[in-house]
Amino acid sequence: MRFRNLQPRKLCTGLIYACLAFLASPAIADEGAGRPSSGAAKGFAVVELFTSQGCSSCPPADATLRQIVESAAHAEFPVYALSFHVDYWNRLGWTDPYSDAAYSDRQRWYASTRKSTRVYTPQMVVGGTEEFNGSNRLKAHQAIARSFERPSTAGVALTARHNASKRRVEVSYQLDGKFDDKLLNIAIIQNAVANVVPSGENAGRKLSHSHVVCAFKTLSIEKAQGTTGLALPVDFSMKSSQVIGYIQDPKTLEITGASAVDLAVD
Repeated sequence: MRFRNLQPRKLCTGLIYACLAFLASPAIADEGAGRPSSGAAKGFAVVELFTSQGCSSCPPADATLRQIVESAAHAEFPVYALSFHVDYWNRLGWTDPYSDAAYSDRQRWYASTRKSTRVYTPQMVVGGTEEFNGSNRLKAHQAIARSFERPSTAGVALTARHNASKRRVEVSYQLDGKFDDKLLNIAIIQNAVANVVPSGENAGRKLSHSHVVCAFKTLSIEKAQGTTGLALPVDFSMKSSQVIGYIQDPKTLEITGASAVDLAVD
């Protein structure tokens, strides 16, 4: 686990240990996991991973997120995963092709809102409120289970249209429930990417990532519906991609609703 000091920038009762199918694995079964109750599916979980190809501690966390995604899909549980590649380790000899300063800023926003003085990778945040080393599968499973015990209080319906000539995605949203004074986060992700890292701490390794954020925007919610555009990176592939939208309280950081829609190929 790598730490970086935060620099100023602009900017459980009834725990359902087995809310995901992977909790039936031997490593977790020893911790007393069981199958989820029928009520678990009424909840949801947003899982954000702050990672970097320039961090030698991150590949196990990337694998954990991938397992979460695959197991949730198999069990048909609403888990919304996002892999944010930060840019502050790019100075170590390899520029992460998926990194963006905006993703580092989001991690710093989490830290400053919690009155913390540092950021680190790999960091996993579940539901906006629980954070821990992203390589810790047991903590991830437990945090996701707790998130599933909290029903959504806001809803977001999404439609997305790809403008190929402008390399943009136009996202329309319709909200319901309690969303006053909240934020709407919208992310475009690629479900799976892989590449060989030629230099830096992971030199010579082929790294695979799941649900990589390729574009991200946060909106202050002013009304129940709207449309916004997100620019796509030059090397973005429309194949196997989707848009995730999630509502968040800027004070408590709690994520209160989420949904996703596939981004269709033209």
